Amino acid sequence: MNIPPIWTKAYYENTDRDGGHHRFAAYGWSFESLDEARRRAVERAKRIYRYIVDESGDGALVDYEYSAGPIREEIVETLCGDEAVIAIVTRNRYGALILNAANVCFVDVDFPPVQSSGLLDALKLAFSASNRQGRRDALIQATFDRVADWAEHNPQRAFRMYRTPSGLRLLFTDRLYDPTADETANLFEQLGADGLYVRLTKRQECFRARVTAKPWALRLQEAPNTFPWEDKTAEDAYRQWEREYTELNVRYRACELYQTYGDVADIPSLRTIVRYHDQTARIDTGAPLA
Repeated sequence: MNIPPIWTKAYYENTDRDGGHHRFAAYGWSFESLDEARRRAVERAKRIYRYIVDESGDGALVDYEYSAGPIREEIVETLCGDEAVIAIVTRNRYGALILNAANVCFVDVDFPPVQSSGLLDALKLAFSASNRQGRRDALIQATFDRVADWAEHNPQRAFRMYRTPSGLRLLFTDRLYDPTADETANLFEQLGADGLYVRLTKRQECFRARVTAKPWALRLQEAPNTFPWEDKTAEDAYRQWEREYTELNVRYRACELYQTYGDVADIPSLRTIVRYHDQTARIDTGAPLA
């Protein structure tokens, strides 16, 4: 799993040919040391300077600095099996907990957005809440039907189907999967997995599932800052926000179990992930989805 435990922020300063002074910041990561993370952060900040000020950078900055490399998330908990890490729980950029599983396959399938078929149809949707809801209900049902049809034609697969606020989550329980394998990519394609989810799976080299609520669904203000913190004052402010978030989260659930296809294989790590996911996502509480 490409989830570095060490992150830091560093700066690069320089003067351009006209005497103007510039200062750029970037984050760096490491699996080994803070020094290595700091060196990588300076290198990335320097690349930003070269791209923006010198205009000598190669490649697209947005691809290199913001879409490449691991995702910057705080590690909250590590789940271990027989002498191996089977999952890492992180807190994402907006504060929700993410279950990152090494070999237990999650697939996110979003409900399609409501779209008009023309000007007249757009007007009907714009001025009729019942039309919009009816169209949305039809799209949701079509998504359920498509997954059910896939399951019927692939009886060798077993999975648990959950509903999230914006789509479906499939947790495969027949065996373990390699997140970087072509077989997994084909599975994503067959099921119409969300494109962002597919990219994150490759980037993190693991399967991801959000197991706590989105803060805005709790009507909680945005976190005051993000990991890693520049000083203790910044971290204390974040921890206060985190406590408020945790207190509100117990009123909601991240997903609900909708249907199961097949059984859970007798694989200890798989059963551990299913149990952790269901308990942390609070699927049996009957609380609102968030």
